[in-house]
Amino acid sequence: MKLDPVLLEILVCPACKSSLDVDNDNDELICTGCGLIYPVRDDIPVMLVDEARRASAGEPSGAPEDAAADGPSGGVDAPPDGVDRDGSPEGTGDVDSERTS
Repeated sequence: MKLDPVLLEILVCPACKSSLDVDNDNDELICTGCGLIYPVRDDIPVMLVDEARRASAGEPSGAPEDAAADGPSGGVDAPPDGVDRDGSPEGTGDVDSERTS
């Protein structure tokens, strides 16, 4: 995997804004905060919460032990607490969808 070091310095997890560790063996970026694992496809990081996954049982994650996923993995069931699916802080989503007629 060939990622520009300058890009790696500015990339952060869209869910929690923590730094990312590079996993060259699996072509992935691992969040050091919430533990989400983002794929890198054709040397392009896919920084979408919906495309990320959590570490499976026994698989090391970039997150501290207390931030490990609860329950079965394989995909992301929900973003971390306080974060909407689009990666924005909870409650700051699309204003149009919150309007009432």
